[in-house]
Amino acid sequence: MKKFLLLFCVVLTIFMTDCSSGQFNAYREDTKFLLKYGFSPEKESSYFDVTIPSDWSIQGTSMPVGLYWTEVNFLSRDIGYNIEKYKGKTVKAVIYRLNEKLPGLGESSKYTYPVNAVILRDGENIIGAWLEFNASTPLSLKKNYIETLTERPWIDWVTAHGFLKQMSTPATDSLTPEELIYAFFNGINKGDKSLIYSTLSIDMLHDMLYINRPANVLYNSDFEELSLELNTKSATILSIEENTNYVPIKNENIYKSREFMVIVNMTLKSEDNISIKSGKNTFFFIISKSTKDSPWKIESIGTGP
Repeated sequence: MKKFLLLFCVVLTIFMTDCSSGQFNAYREDTKFLLKYGFSPEKESSYFDVTIPSDWSIQGTSMPVGLYWTEVNFLSRDIGYNIEKYKGKTVKAVIYRLNEKLPGLGESSKYTYPVNAVILRDGENIIGAWLEFNASTPLSLKKNYIETLTERPWIDWVTAHGFLKQMSTPATDSLTPEELIYAFFNGINKGDKSLIYSTLSIDMLHDMLYINRPANVLYNSDFEELSLELNTKSATILSIEENTNYVPIKNENIYKSREFMVIVNMTLKSEDNISIKSGKNTFFFIISKSTKDSPWKIESIGTGP
């Protein structure tokens, strides 16, 4: 009942505004657009400029920006839009926090989580739109995930688009899990971001597109300033030990995974607003294969098992 009253009030406000002004109002038009799919913005948000890349291919030595655009275009096409036609063009984007929440997936289905709506406009014309579940996982405004639309795991869609092949990096693809961890910290010591990226899984890189994203930005295009990767002056691995009792979490996007406890002596550039400090630190690395034929890559790095 509360939801019905909220939508009624929003519709009434839009109707009255339309009657009083014939001028284009982005927030008013966005609200009308979102209401068609059963959503409404919490409050007005500002549009910002976004340049859509001309090339949507990716590589294993940088953030997978092309994956982002291919993904959100796929979801926009679920409601009739094709962002691909605007490659190379600077357009306007807005991110709205919505009044509505959506249930989680699987075991989390009994809980609801916040949802954002993203709308792209070229002038007054909408050219793409999608949802961000819990400010990260994208889905269409029809509440369809890629897995829903393809009836297959996300990693199958990624593979079908050639992204795993594009991420191939000979320097790290043949490494064992232990060697991969050494390569990660070697990249940090050398300030070699390309090497660091080449050790990370596509699943981890996909999450990094969204984690701690600044305001008025659709995705992260680099490591965060205070990230382990950029905030470390030097790191010396003291020991690597595999957890033989590790039980992998069920994940359709991971074929196989192993856990390693890594003790590292570190010197940080800054200790402000971060949980780790200079000195001896213990990390838990999950190393995974996305598919049977994939190389080992770092899936996650945590400070607890």
